[in-house]
Parts: sequence; structure tokens; C-alpha cells
Amino acid sequence: MGKLKSVLIGCGAIAREHLAALADQKNVEVAAVCDLSATRAEATAERFGVAKWYSSYEEMLTDNKPDLVHITTPPSAHFPIAKTCLTAGLNVFCEKPITVDYQDFTVLRRLAEQNGCMLLENHNVRFHSSIRRIQRLISSGQLGDVLEVQISIYLNVFGADSPYVERNAPHFVLTLRGGIVGDFLTHIAGLVYSLAGPAGDLRTIWEKRIAASPLPADEFRAIIKAERATAFVEFSGNTQPNGFWVRVIGTKMQVETNLFESPRFTMKRFRAGEPALMSLINGIGEAKDVLSGSVGGFWRKLAGTGSYDGLAELISEIYRCLERREPQPISLDEIDSIVRLVDRLTQQELKL
Repeated sequence: MGKLKSVLIGCGAIAREHLAALADQKNVEVAAVCDLSATRAEATAERFGVAKWYSSYEEMLTDNKPDLVHITTPPSAHFPIAKTCLTAGLNVFCEKPITVDYQDFTVLRRLAEQNGCMLLENHNVRFHSSIRRIQRLISSGQLGDVLEVQISIYLNVFGADSPYVERNAPHFVLTLRGGIVGDFLTHIAGLVYSLAGPAGDLRTIWEKRIAASPLPADEFRAIIKAERATAFVEFSGNTQPNGFWVRVIGTKMQVETNLFESPRFTMKRFRAGEPALMSLINGIGEAKDVLSGSVGGFWRKLAGTGSYDGLAELISEIYRCLERREPQPISLDEIDSIVRLVDRLTQQELKL
């Protein structure tokens, strides 16, 4: 069997992460890239050794007939591009959020099902090395029953070089419900789904702490009663240092990781014995985990390892499924549940 053929639409920063991951896929040929800016498309093709570049994605799709289309444009363009691809019977891997509105996703899902196409949203965080480690602890029973999931994203969006509040060049997050928060809600919702299950009842708090900013909100908190556990989630645009913390509390163990500092990962487990001594042993183990993770993260950055831990693994899994004609690695039902949760979480933001 020959190599699978891919094309990419949108040559911004996230496109470089996709193309770097694709460079390691021995069974995949990137046939072409496309961007509205011909200069950017040409430069991207030259940088990654791609033979052809276009400024019209319709022309590119007609010329190349790819096995998978990577959509890495700003979110407002996702729906029309994905709709064109799926109507033509092409498989789609789209950056998050896959659509701005849930109803648009239902249109894409219907097209994918009618035409037998893959339709995937980028949930690289689910394939993050630390999240996979948590999943193994859950599936093996070592963590026990999951009682609570805590997800906290801290990002100083008002720093001097922040692109999110530049009024002369409005950032694409301003087209999303929830603004900058909405850009991260896909990751939050995906983790809630994978660690705690489908969402039931929920409550949200949206706040705009910096009144003069163009962002509709910069603080967000929610409590979600999911199928298997309760989730407490938050996004703060005013907190330093930056962090993407995930904590899972089980009946036998507690685990915590900072996804921005991979492979930092700490565990606290129940130990039978004298309480003070067991607390000391747990503390020593936690200190070792923090040191090991911090040093590992430092070396990863020195080595130039990308910050999108899990993206290469997800891309590899997608092409493996294509090659073997297997179902997509994240089902449409799962993606539907996640997109719907994002939609529900942003409903209260409209009332600010």
C-alpha cells in the first residue's frame, strides 16, 4: 500500500505543530499546504519540504484528492471549510473548537455520517503523556473510584506581549463565545468527559475583571456533575505563573500534574502505618516527583520539544485508523458530547 496523502489548510502557528508531527509519520505524504496569504503558504511549504502550495483550498482539494484534510485556520473558518471537505467525501481533522456554534457541528456530523467520513476535533490533551498516565491508574484500579476532577488553567493574558488584547489586531478569540476562555473550553470539556464522564447538571460563574479590555470575560469557574465524578474547573486570565493543572481524587490515591510542565506528575497514596511516618514518606515521594518532573521539563524545552504534548500521538493514531480502515480514535458521539458541553458552559457568558 502506498503512502496516505494529507493536505493542510491554514499556515499559522498551530499548523507548524501539525506539520512537525506529520514529518515523523513514515506512511504519510503531505501533498500540499494552503493559506489565504500566498507568501505564508509558500514559506510554510519551503520550510517543511512540501511540494505544492495554494491560496485557494478548493483548488488544492480538486488537484490532490487527499486521504485527510488538516484544518488549522482560525475557528470562524472551520465550518465552511469542513463542510466543503465532507460534502466532497474527504476525511477531516480540525483544530479546536471545531465550530463556533453547536448547531454547526450537528450539520458537519450529519455530513460525515452520510458520506462515511472521519470527522475529528483536535483533542491532543487526551493523548498527553500525563493524562494517559492518569487513565492507566484509573483503568488498573490503583486510583480507586474517581470522586473528583479539578482542572485549572492559569494564563496571564494581559502581559505586555499578549496578542489577546491587542486592539489594533483583534485576536480570533473575540469571535468565540467566551472569548479567550472559550478557546480553552474544548480542552477543559474534553478532560471532563474522559476523566469524569458525560456531563449532567452544571453551574458557571463568568467575570470580567479588567473592564477596559476587549475580552468579554477573563475569569471563569464551573462545577459539573458528571456521570462518574464531580468536576471543578476554572480559567483565570489574571494569574501568574501560567499553569494547566489537572488533579484527580480517587478513593485510593490522589494525582496531580501540570500539563504546561510535562512530565511533572505527583501522586499521594494511602499507606498503612503510623500516620506521621506515612505522611513523611508521601512527602519525600512527592518532592522526588516534583524535582524529576521539573528537570525533565527543563530538558524537554532545551531540546526544542513542542508544547503540544499528545498531538503527534493523536495524529499517528488517526493515520493508523485510516490505514487499517478502523473507526476513528475519538468517536463522533464523544466529540458531540464535548462540543455540547462547551455550548452549555458558554450559555451563561452571554448574560454578562
